[in-house]
Amino acid sequence: MNHEIIVEATLELKDVQELNLFFTRTSRLMLAVVFFLIVIGLVLLVDESRTGMEFMIAVLLDLLLSVILWFVYGWSIRRKSVKAFLSDQLMRQRHTFVFSETGFQYASDSESGKVRWNEIYEVRESRNLFLILLSTSRTLIMPKDAFATEQDRIYFKGIVESNVKASRFHWRREAIINKS
Repeated sequence: MNHEIIVEATLELKDVQELNLFFTRTSRLMLAVVFFLIVIGLVLLVDESRTGMEFMIAVLLDLLLSVILWFVYGWSIRRKSVKAFLSDQLMRQRHTFVFSETGFQYASDSESGKVRWNEIYEVRESRNLFLILLSTSRTLIMPKDAFATEQDRIYFKGIVESNVKASRFHWRREAIINKS
């Protein structure tokens, strides 16, 4: 049986913001941790005769600044996403995806293509999106709410699991926990 799932999706700004925040979360975390460590290192170098209480206050302030840096970087990513979304007319077009056991087709007013599952670089899941990476620099974005039913979402994941190497698909942890 070669059941097909048809998904029609028009991306919204929130989808692009989620995509960009999803792919920058590691670099945002690394930036905050490095900032924290550098500031603590400077505090220790500048004055070695701090009391325990002064050092704890410095650590807490440093932690607060690192958290603020995390959110400021996220805010910056959201702002850049707005600019990218508004400038990319192709991204805002309605896209149709047809998934089957052999692969999938995608089409919009401007482009169309057919992809076999063995040509996929990776499939990822974020909170509200499925991300099909054709390469490290090209991603097809599908909002989860674009699927007609929850059953179609489950079937899509089943198709991916059957046709893509296990190391090439990554589902959200809470989705995996809910599945068992």
